[in-house]
Amino acid sequence: MTDLRLIGFSLVLMSVVGLTVTQIVIKSRLGVHGAVPLAPGDLFRYGLAVVQDWKLVGGLVLLVVAALCWYAGVSRIPLSVAFPVAALSYPLIFAASILFLGEPFKWTSLWGNALIVAGVLLVARG
Repeated sequence: MTDLRLIGFSLVLMSVVGLTVTQIVIKSRLGVHGAVPLAPGDLFRYGLAVVQDWKLVGGLVLLVVAALCWYAGVSRIPLSVAFPVAALSYPLIFAASILFLGEPFKWTSLWGNALIVAGVLLVARG
């Protein structure tokens, strides 16, 4: 693997990890703030509470960093390689949601995520 491709691949993987952590942080903080309201007045008050939550703000900052890593990564490797690698967020979020959020384990989800990983490995080899 050339240096440029290795750097691009690494940046895309960093983006996937950043996205995964962000999703877990956001979901965990929804347990504190509740569901996002849809009424404009309620949404504004909800937004004010959310921007005072340093964990959520940190998650959003990490989301921006993950996006920058993604942009830097896809500028170095083909999108047809990068995008399947981005699918690794599914199994990572599946595992993290069980470990950190206490969500239920399902065998069908495990097998589906294993197929995603197998597909990513096939694309990465090519």
